[in-house]
Amino acid sequence: MTSATEDSVRFDHVTVAYHQVVGIEDVSFELKPGEFLGIVGPNGSGKTTLLRAVLGLVRPASGSVTVLGAAGREVTRVRRHIGYVPQRRTLDPQFPITVRDAVVMGLYPMLGTFGRLTADDRGRVKAALVAVGLLDSADHVAGHLSGGQQQRLLIARALVQEPRIMLLDEPTSAVDVATRSAIVDLVRRLHAERRLTTLYVTHDVNEVLPCVDKVLYINRTVRAFGSCEQVLSRETLESLYGGRVIFAEDGGRRYVIVGDRHA
Repeated sequence: MTSATEDSVRFDHVTVAYHQVVGIEDVSFELKPGEFLGIVGPNGSGKTTLLRAVLGLVRPASGSVTVLGAAGREVTRVRRHIGYVPQRRTLDPQFPITVRDAVVMGLYPMLGTFGRLTADDRGRVKAALVAVGLLDSADHVAGHLSGGQQQRLLIARALVQEPRIMLLDEPTSAVDVATRSAIVDLVRRLHAERRLTTLYVTHDVNEVLPCVDKVLYINRTVRAFGSCEQVLSRETLESLYGGRVIFAEDGGRRYVIVGDRHA
């Protein structure tokens, strides 16, 4: 277990390569317990690779990853303390699995030899469904849920193992604007209530503006890392995006409008 002064996640000059193709290169950053990190970058910039390295699913070609005090091969030992929400893929409405059973899947790595749910396990499943607002849909077919509800289901599946670190890979992809806002609000609430360390991957820097402690802009390597004030300044963003940046305010909230080029 980490103490309050230890890092939850630390990358020290990490390079990961797939079949001699570099996914991320010389990446370094640190997160303390309870911090919320927004990870921003263009397609193919290494955002998902970074999350996979936190999970111990890929090993660095050089450098080191430390998660909850574990490094190297030992990272797999702490994986049960990490909740992972992948990019949403539409569930097949013909596949006969209920919402409750889909959440139970998140407990599989923790179940005993015979895979039987205990009373505590069933309590965790119910608590996860309540947390994302799906308890009334527990017996529905998972594939019949709306896109936003399916995303909430994936969050519940990650929550059921009662993680200390939560990884979210573009959790608002393929949903409408109103649903996107609701999911961001849900993630922010769960982060605070459960005292999570959260890593949130997104294309849209405006998604993370209301809630993050730090922002990491990655394009193979770290281009910027720090507080919102440090990373989301006009000078830094114009350097990253290679063009003019416009700041706007609406309803007391700040928005960033940038071009499509990335440095």
